[in-house]
Amino acid sequence: MKFAAVVLLALPMVSGFAPSARFDAETALRAVVTGPKGKAASSKEEDIALALQVIMDHDARSTTVSKEQFIQQVQAASKVEETVEEVDISIPYDAAAMLAYEASDKSKSFDDFKAAYLADSVAYVKSKQPIDISIPYDATAKLAYEATDKSMPFDAFKTQYLADAVADVIAKQPIDISIPYDATAKLAYEVSDKSMPFDAFKTQYLADAVADVIAKQPIDISIPYDATAKLAYEASDKSMPFDAFKMQYLADAVADVIAKQPIDISIPYDATAMLAYEASDKSMPFDAFKTQYLADAVADVKAKQ
Repeated sequence: MKFAAVVLLALPMVSGFAPSARFDAETALRAVVTGPKGKAASSKEEDIALALQVIMDHDARSTTVSKEQFIQQVQAASKVEETVEEVDISIPYDAAAMLAYEASDKSKSFDDFKAAYLADSVAYVKSKQPIDISIPYDATAKLAYEATDKSMPFDAFKTQYLADAVADVIAKQPIDISIPYDATAKLAYEVSDKSMPFDAFKTQYLADAVADVIAKQPIDISIPYDATAKLAYEASDKSMPFDAFKMQYLADAVADVIAKQPIDISIPYDATAMLAYEASDKSMPFDAFKTQYLADAVADVKAKQ
């Protein structure tokens, strides 16, 4: 069909050679294949007419359905489609009952079986209701009632139980865990001979406490400016007075700093113990003296609180 359409488009071009001879030869030579009695065409016009005839014959043989036949086939197909029955694919309402009936012994009719099946289904659904896990308001009263001898009805017991519970809550006052202002005075009074009333004792106790605080002067734990000079003097032969030694010691220290020599100006941890030992009669070794000195110093500090 595509080849025939191409040839039909080329017909106007061919007709330019012989516009009238094509139609004459088409009628006379419709059955000719190559020419009259199998001979070749005698002219160019005849050759074109024979070629066109061959093409037209081929196009006629290639057409399988005419326009009329196509219309008839469409109408027939429409009639077939109109006669097709619709298929119902919906699931019947009683499908579950039908399946159960088929699996049963079929000892009763399907209608009777379906009625019983639906009733059982409804009862089963109702039995699957949510479980109530809430705690009743009077649950504690019920528990308490169960533990009693049940000598009275539950309603009367519950009324009494709730009244007692409210009274118990009201009676439970907050616990005071604060420390009274005069707690130390009370403790001191308890260890005293209690020869006077507590109020008088407390007044005296507080007055003594205030006076004791005022009397406790701060302890001077500062290190004297010339402590290193004193230590150096104690380690010397003491051939000169301390004041002269100190002047010489400080001058040497300044000269040493100027000379950029590192000077150890740190104060030993036991410097005060050393000074105290030097001022003592040195009747014991320094290590034993230092241990005793530090213990006495700690005790003295604690006592001054």
